[in-house]
Amino acid sequence: MANYTVELSKKAQKQLDKLSDKIAEPIFEAIIELENNPRPAGY
Repeated sequence: MANYTVELSKKAQKQLDKLSDKIAEPIFEAIIELENNPRPAGY
């Protein structure tokens, strides 16, 4: 399987940094998972 890299824009990174850890952590995990599976089921 090909390796993918997810890159966030500076604006997106700043917006995520403003979120609390409780909210941001699942988002970061989902973004990182896209590197392994860029087309998850249901999308």
